[in-house]
Amino acid sequence: MLVFIDESGNPHPNDSSHRPVVVAVCIDERQGRFVSARLHGLKRDFLGHERKELKASNLIKRGTFRRKPEYVSFLEEFFNTLLNLPLTVFAVIMQAPFEPRYVGDDLHLPNRYRFLVQRIQLLAEEQDAMATLMFDGAAELFGGIGWQFNSYLFRSEEGRACTHITDAPSFVDSQTSAGIQIADMVASVIRQYEEAELYRQAPRVGDTYLLTIRRWYNLIEKKTRDDLTTIDGQRRQGFFRLYPGDS
Repeated sequence: MLVFIDESGNPHPNDSSHRPVVVAVCIDERQGRFVSARLHGLKRDFLGHERKELKASNLIKRGTFRRKPEYVSFLEEFFNTLLNLPLTVFAVIMQAPFEPRYVGDDLHLPNRYRFLVQRIQLLAEEQDAMATLMFDGAAELFGGIGWQFNSYLFRSEEGRACTHITDAPSFVDSQTSAGIQIADMVASVIRQYEEAELYRQAPRVGDTYLLTIRRWYNLIEKKTRDDLTTIDGQRRQGFFRLYPGDS
């Protein structure tokens, strides 16, 4: 199983986002080429060339709806296609206020990743697969996630119990990774849905952008699993909210 992980927003007091999100997109390795081919075809048919990197910060914003109708058409097709792709989405949503990261804590895996790994482990167990976590960039990014992850797997009791997670994460280039691009787009929609508190109230009448965000969120939510249960009967929700200070 290939697991593509990306964030939208950063749980740091200097970041403008007050509901950052980290997402895992899980794809059976045997289905990876099929998923990549579908994304490749969408970019060719709607955007004119396959090499365009999908970046939510450039696409999923109000300006796109005002000035780029061809991009809106692509996004509609992208999220409708997502519903029919063989993948599973997990997400951890964080809430401000955030504390600055402790500089000396290089071997501590932040809870937002721990809780993702818990869900990935259960899915991999169910499918009798080994899951490889894949991040955009290099090992020193995300606060040194490569070393934090290795420490978690081999130095903590919880990590040693994750027998269906491979021994080290991989780092890929988002320009060529369909999985990372999907994770980036999905994370942005979930973050904007949360920041606008669309789970509490509907967008105001006439706000086409937020109405669309809510509709895309509903499609993404159909791709998660809320029925995964630990051996002692604890159910792990596919989308999980972290309280302030726990990220």
